[in-house]
Amino acid sequence: MKTPTTLITGASRGVGEALALRLASEGRNVAALARSKDKLEALAARGREEALPGTIIPFAVDVREPAAMTECVKQVEDCHGPVEVLVNNAAVVQNIPFAEQSLEQLDAIVDSNLKGTMYCTHAVLQHMIPRRSGRIVNISSVAGVRGIAGQASYCASKHGMVGFADALTQELVPHNIQVATICPGAIDTPLWDPEKNPYPGEVDISETIQPGEIVDLVCYLLSQPEHTTFKRIVLFPHNEWH
Repeated sequence: MKTPTTLITGASRGVGEALALRLASEGRNVAALARSKDKLEALAARGREEALPGTIIPFAVDVREPAAMTECVKQVEDCHGPVEVLVNNAAVVQNIPFAEQSLEQLDAIVDSNLKGTMYCTHAVLQHMIPRRSGRIVNISSVAGVRGIAGQASYCASKHGMVGFADALTQELVPHNIQVATICPGAIDTPLWDPEKNPYPGEVDISETIQPGEIVDLVCYLLSQPEHTTFKRIVLFPHNEWH
């Protein structure tokens, strides 16, 4: 029998990278998905160098391409084991007034954050539902529960993730599949590029949520019994209020 697999999108950096390493250190097989082949291969190599008991398997794929996502999930299932956990973590963010944002950037945000989540979830459910088991954790944002100036497209995508998860959870109850959504405030990740996309807060980004804190939360959710539903968890740094 093949070892169950945890599939993580956006695994080449930030929360996704940290989560892949943590779960592999706990003995899990991790399918690490992102667009950057080089970064994913470096992540898998790090897992081998540290002799982690689990395996990190790199898959260079764009979550915005539904056919590619379907094929990727099929390959994971066929070659590496059933996907028992899906963590939708891939994200794009830009802090800019909506009227000044290019339509290309708008599409990139909505396609990655919302449609990418839906494409990946749809592909995974084709396998989870027949098995009547599975867990899905969506990394949304406080931008999914309130509006934030300068992040209109991002808010739209993250609100969509929250609504999608709320409806999907109810559909999946008969199939014994859990869905939880985490809505964090600012996280100290490479998404906030000091030059191209600086963190808009009043404090240093290093004083915000650290990736390991989100990893701890995901691991906590995965350790909970199946009879309890964690619908949504909202958290943010002490210097924010949402």
